[in-house]
Amino acid sequence: MAKKIKVNLALNSYSVCIGNDSLNLFVNEINQSKITKAIVIVDSNVNKHHNLLIRKTISLIDCKTYFFSLTASEKHKSLKTVEKIYACLDENNFDRNSAVIAIGGGIVGDIAGFAASTFMRGIKFYQLPTTLLSMVDSSVGGKTGVNYNNRKNLIGTFFQPKAVFIYPEFIKSLPKRELVSGAGEVFKYSFLADLKYYKLIKSNLEKLFNAESADYEKVITSCLKIKSDVVQNDEREITGLRKILNLGHTFGHAFETESKYKLKHGEAVFAGIFCALSLSEKSGYLDQKKFDEILQDFSFINLPKSISKINSENVYKKMIGDKKNLNSKIKLVLIEDIGNVIVDVVLEKSIIIESLDWVKKNI
Repeated sequence: MAKKIKVNLALNSYSVCIGNDSLNLFVNEINQSKITKAIVIVDSNVNKHHNLLIRKTISLIDCKTYFFSLTASEKHKSLKTVEKIYACLDENNFDRNSAVIAIGGGIVGDIAGFAASTFMRGIKFYQLPTTLLSMVDSSVGGKTGVNYNNRKNLIGTFFQPKAVFIYPEFIKSLPKRELVSGAGEVFKYSFLADLKYYKLIKSNLEKLFNAESADYEKVITSCLKIKSDVVQNDEREITGLRKILNLGHTFGHAFETESKYKLKHGEAVFAGIFCALSLSEKSGYLDQKKFDEILQDFSFINLPKSISKINSENVYKKMIGDKKNLNSKIKLVLIEDIGNVIVDVVLEKSIIIESLDWVKKNI
């Protein structure tokens, strides 16, 4: 039986269903909603591996459906791709009782969500994430976006899905690198709650890196419980609480962009979190003993060697362009302890470069 997490918001609350019967629940949800038409925006690679399952599931939907296959890459995460989706919606006379269904990872979810949020000022949107990264993070929370002018997610909206359905079996077809990329976001959540979650996530991350059988359903549920709690209390980053979800991401996005997206998002986030940990220790927020303990706990994590060749000055310049900054001041998320995260920290360039260099030497 599927586990359910409720994301309770002032407007547009929704459920996240996690389990092997989630696809049946998805079909029931769509049919009960009496949607007139639906476009299924699917990752072409996911469609290749799961075509039969996807077609069988969509065939059970009562309304007219259209398929839009998408190559999930940062290059295609653009306004041009969104325009192609608009054209398909317009040509097939989609109306406000129509729906967009995203089947894929974070890139597909971001693009599909942005298209759904802006077509006719918003039509129904459903998420069926297929990667570990999208299951534990990007499918929940309502952030949509596309890249612009070589900057990550510069154009986007807050637009909550009607529901999210997570079928963990999709993970079995993922190559090791994709699993590790998703684990970057899992790593983030180990610092955002309490020691219980820290230990649970650390244990399963170690299994993943050692090619052992991790309890993915438990990991996904744990991460989403943390995220839903944050989103419920700060849906649009007004109070500042939601900024804790950006731990490691200002560094990470800069690594990702500077590598010309040869680094996967989760790989860059891993590096970014280690930078944030180093910077937390160097700036006096994180006790050195605790810092050393964390490094020992996660010593099994191996970052891509290519990170050591990335120019720190260039990464810093990319960080200045991050959309979360104000007046060209880099706003950082650092930690003082497990579950004690601080936001909007502004530090000197020299100490930020030190942390970048430390990670490059110690990966």
